[in-house]
Amino acid sequence: LFDYRLSMDFNPTDALDDQTARAIIRDIVHSGTIIWSRHAKERMAERGYTTSDVIYILLHGQIIKKEIDPIHNNWSYTFTGDDLDGDEGSVVTAILRRTLGIVITVLA
Repeated sequence: LFDYRLSMDFNPTDALDDQTARAIIRDIVHSGTIIWSRHAKERMAERGYTTSDVIYILLHGQIIKKEIDPIHNNWSYTFTGDDLDGDEGSVVTAILRRTLGIVITVLA
């Protein structure tokens, strides 16, 4: 297994195992850039999520689904876990570059 954490090279079309995807997302949360899609912002407002809730789920949740997006040619990862209030929620995200991720949507 190639350790993406040791390299800045990153190909979003590569399928990552859950451990590597979680590690990259954690790195992005701590020292990279997160893009918040308009769709995600709308769903967050509808469902009462804050950015802190979403970040908490990304840091502490588990990946329950991953799939390739043929239009954007990258993988999306669905994290599920408790938010800061202890309510279960899900966050769909994609890794665009080694230090750049996007929150696509949140699910209740």
